[in-house]
Amino acid sequence: MGESVVYSFIFLASLILVPLLVHIRGWMPAALFFTAAIVYAIFGVVGFATVQVVLSQIQESEPAHYGTYYVVSHSHFAMSLGIAMALLGAITWVQTRFGAMRHPKLTKVFFWFLHIALIVGNSFQSVLAFILPAPRRYIDYPEFFETYVLVSSWSGIIASASVLGLVGLLIWSAIATWRF
Repeated sequence: MGESVVYSFIFLASLILVPLLVHIRGWMPAALFFTAAIVYAIFGVVGFATVQVVLSQIQESEPAHYGTYYVVSHSHFAMSLGIAMALLGAITWVQTRFGAMRHPKLTKVFFWFLHIALIVGNSFQSVLAFILPAPRRYIDYPEFFETYVLVSSWSGIIASASVLGLVGLLIWSAIATWRF
């Protein structure tokens, strides 16, 4: 459990600090998306490798451990977010490259809303999955999980609104540039 806490802390620090350094240096908005995608990809691959090491150490005499929740990797969350960030970065880069990027500052604002919402939603869920045991029956959940659901729900709403706003801004910028 101590290793997962250290891993989670390094992951969170990297997710916040690496794009923040890119933002402070004043790079184009696509660089923010690409750096976040790289961090998600690195930690996704590390998570997959970690699970493979854990699975290789399980004895064949212990078949009950193969189907447990604790052996399943949740690295696909990081990998899918990395792919989504890379896709948004590619769209943003194409717009910047061809002069269709009308509002780079607003694009960066949408990136930060999206990025922070994803960090809050996913890291909150990941940390609670390792710290608090999840009961099997709905009635056995403590009242604290209501806060857990509210935080996850609101971060999902903010992330969805950010993606819609970002895609709308990118489409509007492209149309406005090529129309005039």
